Amino acid sequence: MKWFSLALALVAPTHAYLRFGCATLSVQRLDPLVEPGKVPSAHLHQIVGGNAFNATMDPNAGDIANKATCTTCTFTEDTSNYWTAVLYFKARNGTYKRVSQYPNALLGSLTGGMTVYYIQQDFNSNGNQKITSFKPVKSLSLRRTTRS
Repeated sequence: MKWFSLALALVAPTHAYLRFGCATLSVQRLDPLVEPGKVPSAHLHQIVGGNAFNATMDPNAGDIANKATCTTCTFTEDTSNYWTAVLYFKARNGTYKRVSQYPNALLGSLTGGMTVYYIQQDFNSNGNQKITSFKPVKSLSLRRTTRS
């Protein structure tokens, strides 16, 4: 019976994904994809991931993630960068307060940050697809994410 259960588990459809938490690296007015080299950029981002992130990243310099020596992510093999716009709450009196971001509490104790997901594109492929990171934009390994 034990072997039958194992065999059944191996032929059952799989739904693969990768999920990990990343602590905040920085909150800056930087956007090397939309406004490369402009300091400050016109908008604010919360940045997580590898320590190679900067405003003057050269799109032709290769994979920036390979230049990072550490990451704020719990999945330490990923030295890519991820960033989202910073959200503000507008009070009735007209003042603004930044809304903090945080990763899933079940992924460890991280300071600020977010949860990064890589999801299999097609769940009907029975796990035959390899899950990979986003393709580099202009040969950069920077990832731009949105928060839902």
